[in-house]
Amino acid sequence: MSFDLKADVFEPVVERIIARRDSLVNVKPFPRTGIEGWFKVEIIAALEDMVKALQNKGPDLLLKDGTRIELKAATDFHKGFFAGPIRKYNVPSLFLGDGPDPTKLTSCADPAIEIVGYKVFSDGRNDWLLGLVRPKISGT
Repeated sequence: MSFDLKADVFEPVVERIIARRDSLVNVKPFPRTGIEGWFKVEIIAALEDMVKALQNKGPDLLLKDGTRIELKAATDFHKGFFAGPIRKYNVPSLFLGDGPDPTKLTSCADPAIEIVGYKVFSDGRNDWLLGLVRPKISGT
């Protein structure tokens, strides 16, 4: 069995994060603060039985079909969120960061990166960008 990154991973994560967005309001005032612990908990809740393990070395998330995904979350946003894991591990990156402007992601002209999906949403006070990218498959 192979999971579809958009339908099986990204869409359930979007639904869960948006449902829990109220808990992001109080962390946003802290600049450049990592919130990966919170993000991991919410991803596990969203993906439930698809998760095989959280890993301390290499990409953070291992799914039951063998898919490895790096997780990044912070109160800021920079290209390293999505480009770094692809360059370092050659795996998809699921990320959350400050996001009133999705062009920070969509204008990325990196030929090695394919955008699986992204969503800009508000926690009631702040805008966030949630996204999933993967290494571009040769020939696409």
